[in-house]
Amino acid sequence: MTIPSSSSPAELGAALAQAWTSGELLDDTAWSLPDEAAAYAVQTDLARRLDWLTPGRPQVWKCGGSSRDGALGQSPLPPQFAREVRGLRNGGDFGDLPLIGAEAEIALRLGQDVTPEIAAALVPGQAEHLIDAMCVAIEWLGSRWRRGLQADTLLRLADAQTHGALALGPWQAWKPGHDWANQPCELIVGDAAPMAGLGGHGLNDPAWVVAGWLKYATRDGATVAAGSVVTTGSWRVATKLAPGATVVARYDGIGELTVRA
Repeated sequence: MTIPSSSSPAELGAALAQAWTSGELLDDTAWSLPDEAAAYAVQTDLARRLDWLTPGRPQVWKCGGSSRDGALGQSPLPPQFAREVRGLRNGGDFGDLPLIGAEAEIALRLGQDVTPEIAAALVPGQAEHLIDAMCVAIEWLGSRWRRGLQADTLLRLADAQTHGALALGPWQAWKPGHDWANQPCELIVGDAAPMAGLGGHGLNDPAWVVAGWLKYATRDGATVAAGSVVTTGSWRVATKLAPGATVVARYDGIGELTVRA
């Protein structure tokens, strides 16, 4: 079959939805997208086909950026792959999923419904009042593309930004005014040396994403329900995982999360 040089959002959305459902990988060399707008249109189509954003139900998203001056990247995520972990035997084993990497993150939870009108008035860095709780999180990386992380950037963006699953630690109170730029964080994979240091979050504040995320999530008139979760971007990344490897994300003074690939 000959694939058009530039794929329509509906065409690629349908193919990705099938890949998410079947587990079969797509040949990324047979698909292309012209720009970010097209990639986000594919995301929207994919989420619609797989019912990731049912009205009135808490949603799961990812949102992050490399600097406060740049654009945020965001994607709706499959709620069935977001698991609250209370130990390796209680939600912490993700060995049933095909995973290609792990990121240490901080996830946030909304304390109220957010309408388009509320979202429109939000200012970056000034939306902490909407946060109900936070937790240590690990975003697992996964891909529906045969070449995984080597696939074209726009194709990876369309595929929920190479999302695999989301592990959520125990919820705790948000820390207004916390010095995130100097927050110790480490990611440990198996017996490898820890990836450790101070800071590492591109925006120096997980809450910085909230305004941009909610403006995007409500752009078509939808309300984001209370209890919705957004994971806010990587602090440390591991892109080579052995099956069954144990992964630990640790934030001094906040907590740690242990999971298994």
